[in-house]
Order: sequence, then structure tokens, then C-alpha cells
Amino acid sequence: MPERDLTAELAAWAQEAWPGERPANIEVEPLFADGSLRSFVRLRGGVRSLVAMANPVNQAENRSWEYLAHHLGRLGLPVARVLAADQASGRFLMEDLGQGSLMEAVAAAGKDQEVVAELYRPVLAMLARLLTPQAMGLNVELCYDGPELTPRVLREQEANYFLRELVLGAAGWQPEELPPELEDELEVLCRLAGEARPRALVHRDFQSRNVVYYRGRYGLVDFQGARLGPAQYDLASLLHDPYVQLPWSLRQRLLEEFLALAAAQGAFNQGEFQAGWAPVSASRLMQALGAFAFLTRKRNRPQFAPSAAPALASLGRVMQDPTMAGFVGLRQVVEQTPERLGPHSFDFLGELH
Repeated sequence: MPERDLTAELAAWAQEAWPGERPANIEVEPLFADGSLRSFVRLRGGVRSLVAMANPVNQAENRSWEYLAHHLGRLGLPVARVLAADQASGRFLMEDLGQGSLMEAVAAAGKDQEVVAELYRPVLAMLARLLTPQAMGLNVELCYDGPELTPRVLREQEANYFLRELVLGAAGWQPEELPPELEDELEVLCRLAGEARPRALVHRDFQSRNVVYYRGRYGLVDFQGARLGPAQYDLASLLHDPYVQLPWSLRQRLLEEFLALAAAQGAFNQGEFQAGWAPVSASRLMQALGAFAFLTRKRNRPQFAPSAAPALASLGRVMQDPTMAGFVGLRQVVEQTPERLGPHSFDFLGELH
């Protein structure tokens, strides 16, 4: 079913909810929602610029988003302050964090790795804050999609998503072609990733499009899926981000810088973190690949198709880690999937899907 255009009614509500004296003239700019089903508009009036969001179909997600906006703000993370909220209709008005992203800033930096590393350092500091007891003291009852990333969640929402949407879907593997050991391997992988230590507050989609970068200032968005989970998860999302494709030498350097930041905060077991790094990275990349296939083929978002190849390449590289040597069936699938993808693998399947 085509998505409903909420722009006009959202803009009208936001103008009514404008904090303080409402300007005589307010400009309205619809914003691209990327992979989300939510609607966004930017409103400029006088010297202020605000952003309104509508999500009328998922009240549980809205409650999580509003709660997490306050929780992350109290931790000192740069999230937009909520200025008006109508939970009943799913409409919110918030500060405008700006128009750029970390992804765009990295693209502008080109191949200058020193400039790119400098861009990532404040972001690593944000991630380190998610390790603190204050961060983990959130009310998990308000996490709409579950309180924690467990082995069962990773199996259902990441490994199975990857198999269903990318491997069997976009790449066209037949079930009987899959290695017989694959199911058992995915069970083991999800257990290793889901039980990895240390634990942290996990944003769940901490990649460069969700980090605002505007005039030297950072912002964090799309955090409504946050919950507890392995501390490696968000760093894997950031460093193995297919939208920017950081060189592997820089990924390793930023990983080491993050470990130093985490250790400086107090008790932090680097050995535990390193032991879980490859399994959690593999799980995160499988989630991204499942999402790219789903969004292109079933949500008609073709802009995600080019990201599948770099994500598969990163997953292939992660599978070369010595700790992943036992996953021979998964490695076979990852190695052979690129050659099964063709020019129409990510075509939209139609409204019935």
C-alpha cells in the first residue's frame, strides 16, 4: 500500500504547537525519511528552525523515542530537545540539529584519513558514554522492541533477516543449496554475539547517516530502537558502515582509540570486548544486509541497493578473522552470494509485498 503523505497536516499541527510567539511567516520543507516510515518536516520562522515528526501508527515506538530523547539528553549526548509532543496522534516538535551528516562530512574529506579520523573522535566519545552505569540505568520497560539484544533477538532479527531477505530473496539461493551446517553455525554465532561482554546501552543503528554533522556540531538521531546489549554493537555499526567504507587500517585505528577511551572511564575489560568483536560485527552486518534487501525489494527504496556490495565485502573480511574459522558454511554463503546478485536482484517486487 502506498505510504500516506502526512506533510500538510504535520506542518499545520507544528505551527499550532510552535513554542512562544508564532512567527508571521513559517517556511515548511518536507524532509527525506530514509528507511523510516515516519514523516518529517523542517519549519523555519523568524530566527528559529524546528523539525516536526509524525508517526501515527506506532505509539509504542513513539513512547520509546520520547523517553530515550530525555534519557540520552541527560547523559550529555547531542539529541534534539523535544519542544511539544502529542502522543495520541504521534506528532512531535523538536529542535533542529542541522542539515548535514557524518556521511557527507566523510565524503567531503576525501582520502585524507587524518581529517576523517578527526571527524570520528567526538563520535567515539559519544559511544564511550553509552558504557557508563548512568547510560545503562534506563527504564527498559519503555524499550518498544524489547529490553535487550539477546541471542534469540539476534537470531530472529539479524541472522534470519539476512537469510530470508538477502540470501534466499535478493540472491535467489534455494534452501536445498545452503550448506547443511549453516543453521547450527548461525545459532552459535548469535549466541556468541548476543552474550558478548561488556554490556552497554545500544543505539542499534549507530551509522554515519544517523550522526548529524552541521557547522562543526554533532547530533544523534533515530535512537528509538535503543536498548541494552553488547558494547561492540554500535562501534561495529559505525566502523563497518557501508555508507562510508572506511579503510580497514582506519577501522583498526579507531577501534583502538575507542578501547583507550573506554578504559579511561574506569573498569573495562578489553579482552572481553575483543573476544566479541568479530561475532558482533558479523551479526550487525547481516542485519544491515537484510535491511538493504527488504527496503529495496519490499519498500521500494532503491537508494539502499548500492550499499549491499560494500556490506557484503565487509562481512567477508570479518569472516576471515581467526575467531571465525569454524563458520565454514556461513563463509561459503558470504563468499558465493555476490556472484548470485544480478542487475535486478534489488528491484521492487510490487505493492502486494
